[in-house]
Amino acid sequence: MPKISSGPPSSRIRDWRLYAFLIQTISRARTVSVPYRLGDVVVGDDPFNGRTLGLVAVMNGTSVGLQTADRTFYYDYRQLTRPD
Repeated sequence: MPKISSGPPSSRIRDWRLYAFLIQTISRARTVSVPYRLGDVVVGDDPFNGRTLGLVAVMNGTSVGLQTADRTFYYDYRQLTRPD
């Protein structure tokens, strides 16, 4: 008479958990930590747009949206500084 198992083998579950842990760790390592938060006042310095003072309104990866009175400028976070 054949044996009937109650569920998947535990080794498959452990393998899946290890794989999920590795994927999560790698994705955290690739994520860049932007030193600014939403609502911070910063100055964007760009050779084409000049210097722009505004609030951080949008954060998408390494791109930061700087909200001024009339429009939003997008900068790389490395082009932003805190005002003096």
